[in-house]
Amino acid sequence: MYRIIINQRSDAKEKSIVTIGNFDGMHLGHMQLFTKLNKIANIQNLRRIVVTFEPLPLEYFADCKKEQRLARLGLLRDKYLFLKNLGFIDELVIIRFNASLCDLSPSQFTQQVLIKELKVTHVVIGHDFRFGKNATGGKEDLLRHNIDVTTVEPYYIENNRVSSSIVRQFAMDNNLHSLKQYLGRNIHYTSRVVHGNHLGRKFGVPTINLCVGHNRPALWGIYIAYVYIDGIRYNSVASIGKNPTISDMNIYKLEAHLLDVDLDLYGKIATVEILEFLRLEQKFSDLNTLFVQIHRDLDNSREFFKG
Repeated sequence: MYRIIINQRSDAKEKSIVTIGNFDGMHLGHMQLFTKLNKIANIQNLRRIVVTFEPLPLEYFADCKKEQRLARLGLLRDKYLFLKNLGFIDELVIIRFNASLCDLSPSQFTQQVLIKELKVTHVVIGHDFRFGKNATGGKEDLLRHNIDVTTVEPYYIENNRVSSSIVRQFAMDNNLHSLKQYLGRNIHYTSRVVHGNHLGRKFGVPTINLCVGHNRPALWGIYIAYVYIDGIRYNSVASIGKNPTISDMNIYKLEAHLLDVDLDLYGKIATVEILEFLRLEQKFSDLNTLFVQIHRDLDNSREFFKG
């Protein structure tokens, strides 16, 4: 368990109120939970905690079965930054989802994690919240341990319930308009800049490569984007996928070319904010053909930013 202090308050309370979930994408449905949590915390004078998991439970089970992972709407660092920018969450708790955690009964999780570790007296949950071994726990298990429970009803946009599933489908369809509507902002990914194969530099298109680990991004293709590093915003073109022309490896990649900028940014934390879909990723017959297309993408992006 990792506990990250977000809001260092001199009057921090020991007793806490928490909300628990995957929170992939931090969409407007999640915002209803965070807002309710903050409202109750202010009334009852409680510490405000968000509990999440890494990897996500469905990712853990996919790894166990050697199946393809769930498509991610955001990375762990994005969750932290989102909550920090909200300004009213005190702590982010990240629990490693593994066999030991998976085997905890609802009662064991409540006693060992919520009561003993986090001093929880109140939990804010969604209408379909389940927890514990085989997802057998629910509201009644929390009440049984004298924990107050507030259930937040689903949030709807145009008669559609806002959920990570529908938002994920928008992303996979490259429906950026609906994606922004349900997230309340443009989708973005934040991670550390790492070394790539440096092939782009050889063709006059240097890129920054973001570390995504085993995470599989929900977006897939070539995009016009902003990149934020050290508080500076750069116009860019981003590529999310597997670079099939260059590599046959089953590795997910997120890289961006900063338009008309060439800086040493290795080790920096970068946020790639997606603005516009350009085209799908494709496998070209050779590198020259690939980079001819890349330069077309750069020209199209420059026209976009001029507008």
